[in-house]
Amino acid sequence: METIVGHGRDFIDQYRIVRLIRSGATCQIFESVDGNTRQKVALKVLTAQARQSKVERRYLQHEYNVASKLDHDNVIEVFGVRTTGNDPYLSLEFGEQLNLKQRLRIDRELMQHHADVIIEQSAMGLDHLHEQQWVHCDIKPDNYLVDDEGRAKLIDFALCQPSRTGFLAKLGVGKPKEIAGTRSYMSPEQIRRRPLDIRSDIYSLGCMYFEIVTGKLPFTGNSPEQLLTKHLKAKAPPANTLNKNVTQEFSDLIEDMMRKKKEQRPNNLKTVLRHLSTMRVFRSKPLHPSEITPEEDEA
Repeated sequence: METIVGHGRDFIDQYRIVRLIRSGATCQIFESVDGNTRQKVALKVLTAQARQSKVERRYLQHEYNVASKLDHDNVIEVFGVRTTGNDPYLSLEFGEQLNLKQRLRIDRELMQHHADVIIEQSAMGLDHLHEQQWVHCDIKPDNYLVDDEGRAKLIDFALCQPSRTGFLAKLGVGKPKEIAGTRSYMSPEQIRRRPLDIRSDIYSLGCMYFEIVTGKLPFTGNSPEQLLTKHLKAKAPPANTLNKNVTQEFSDLIEDMMRKKKEQRPNNLKTVLRHLSTMRVFRSKPLHPSEITPEEDEA
């Protein structure tokens, strides 16, 4: 099957296909209905090319193994998986919301208005994953779904690795065989293929926070190599120099989360959340889009 829609395939197992939501390099996401429960679900189906890969099928199973043990309002719920046959899939909670990357592009004012909620809830969902001793390894705006009230859900657990700390980490046990993740948000230790612990995700989350409040990535480069080198050696500009409305306290927190040495970052997200509870993200809360006049929009 090349695609499900348009080829006379209305069902995969008990799931009735309603429509294609989005399509990526390795998978297609469909709005579907579980014929047994009548529940609306999202079905993540490997593309024709990806299903030829045993690695992609293992990623799908791994994602289920990790996510099925999670239970948190800020983490997407998964229901089932099948990695055999022609149509390997993962069934998961259905939501109309777009991912944060999309929303920062098309709903920037609304996302700024709800930034404090997004920032807190993104940390809460990731902290729950960390409590299960997993490192997400691909924290970025694309991997959070956000609704119109700023409520955020963490998604995509295919690259998760066990958190490596202590003696085994020093010995190099658990060292990744290859760099996996997204270059714009990678921690220095991830780039160097060192054993990872939860502080790697804290670096990536700091990059995401920077993007939420400034509208820019902390680092860019003319080539992948230059971008990775900046993560290793360059210091990102303080967020409050790019957006004067960002408080000094929140700008400092981002800087701490993005320290090059993981030992200098907050040890865990409970520490980050504790700091967030004592500060404001913005000096003046951004207006809701409905409150913005044309004059303010032009300004």
